[in-house]
Amino acid sequence: MQAQQPSGNSYVPLGGDTYHLIDRMDIQYPLSYQYLNTSIKPFLRSDVASLTQTWEHSDTLSKRERFQYDYLGNDNREFMNPHSNDYFEGDLFHFFYPEPATFYQFFSVRINPVLHNEFGVSSDSSNLRFINTRGLELRGSVDDKVGFYLYATDNQAVLPNYIQDRVDAAPQVMPGDGVTKIFKDNGVDYFTTHGYISFNPTKHIEMQFGQDKMFIGDGIRSMIWSDNAKDQLMLRINTHLWRLHYLNVFTELANYDGSNIYNSLIHKKYAAFHYLTVPIIPQIEVGVFESIIFDRYNANGYETGFELNYLNPVIFYRAVESGLGSADNALVGATLKTKLWNTASLYGQLVLDEFVFGELFGGNKWWGNKYALQAGAKYINAFNIEQLDLQYEFNMARPYTYSYEDDNGSSYTHYAQAIAHPLGANFKEQLFRVWYQPARKLTIRNTTMIAQQGIDSAGINYGSNIFLDYNTYASAYNNITGQGISQTTLLNDLLVSYAFWHNTFLDLHITYRDVNSELVENDNNELYFSIGVRMNEGVRGFVW
Repeated sequence: MQAQQPSGNSYVPLGGDTYHLIDRMDIQYPLSYQYLNTSIKPFLRSDVASLTQTWEHSDTLSKRERFQYDYLGNDNREFMNPHSNDYFEGDLFHFFYPEPATFYQFFSVRINPVLHNEFGVSSDSSNLRFINTRGLELRGSVDDKVGFYLYATDNQAVLPNYIQDRVDAAPQVMPGDGVTKIFKDNGVDYFTTHGYISFNPTKHIEMQFGQDKMFIGDGIRSMIWSDNAKDQLMLRINTHLWRLHYLNVFTELANYDGSNIYNSLIHKKYAAFHYLTVPIIPQIEVGVFESIIFDRYNANGYETGFELNYLNPVIFYRAVESGLGSADNALVGATLKTKLWNTASLYGQLVLDEFVFGELFGGNKWWGNKYALQAGAKYINAFNIEQLDLQYEFNMARPYTYSYEDDNGSSYTHYAQAIAHPLGANFKEQLFRVWYQPARKLTIRNTTMIAQQGIDSAGINYGSNIFLDYNTYASAYNNITGQGISQTTLLNDLLVSYAFWHNTFLDLHITYRDVNSELVENDNNELYFSIGVRMNEGVRGFVW
């Protein structure tokens, strides 16, 4: 039974070590579903604290596991019972760092600096590459009833070429963030901000309103909804009842194509999302979801705002859509996760963007057979080597999946970026990840991506570009995944991190990317090497 959530809650930012550590706990211990649902991210701090306190005093924990549990406890200390640990040895001048994860505390308000300074070199240029991030993170509560969170940074960077190419193609949108300004001759300058309030109106319902990201699934990628795009203004309602987790999200998106950023307001579009999960038994969890993305204009061409009919938190969106006489972009699908022997888990996702039974099973490879799949496996303490974790993941999306016909008003996009997978559609991808912690404060993470995609040529829409009108498809039948100009991308991303203070890391980063295409002009490769210091900032790097 889900315990009552403490008031004044906030969420653990995406990208940090917490998410891998919770994955390990979820696989090792069969009742973790009582505290949180790993497929709905970000996690509430109180949920992480509850799960941590359940197992932290186990006699079977090794020194490295004890260190990890102490990290989670210190990072969410406002929801932890007092306990001793050997992770933190004292504060600084008895004024700053009154607790391990807090630079300064004023009543319930916790304030931390955010820093990320990274310097590197790239094989395709003699210019210095760097990232310079400064800002703050603030969280707290009002009367122990309403939680609040603020993250704000100012960033300047000279990026590796393959990331800068994405910025230029958007155009001038930083992957995962918003619009950039030109910094000097070859750099970017941009702000990153998130902020929200959260509260629990009842024992089993938690709510969040503000600017944030979310991620649905247990994989490296999500084919349903990921943190690939910029944060969104959203209202999230998460209901826990018995074993059921029911998530509702209503959000405002940006229909940005790069042409209207400096001279007018960005056109708005909207999304509504339902996701229901239930553990059939502690080892098997299934989920179903539906989402709809749309825009609204009156007869004079003015935006009319959110479609109020979609605010219903329990209705089937296809029925609403039909009743409105609209043709909005509705997706449905399912998720599955199963845990094996407390050492491994299998997970998967199915997304249906179009479903015509006769065409789907007719064997004619109709262009409208739009769907996406994910299948993955995790193996912790692999081959009886403590803290060696392996992960394999396969992702694919049929041509034209996530796209639509109304100038991107209903495409699965936000701020010139894909909401689900960064490759868009018409691809197959394999991911291999190794995570190893050879010592308490040292972590090694390596991710390898191999992706085959069919890209467009000479103005022909083969289905990879989800911003294009799908009615411009190249052929009604005989469409296969990877059609068009064949392009293979190999990317290997290695990150070695040493934690010399809580959430403060010395990073060594090495990325190699190689592209082979039937269009010779698209061929390129790049080796990027950097060192840096990161404080209260999630891991950046691996893109595609």
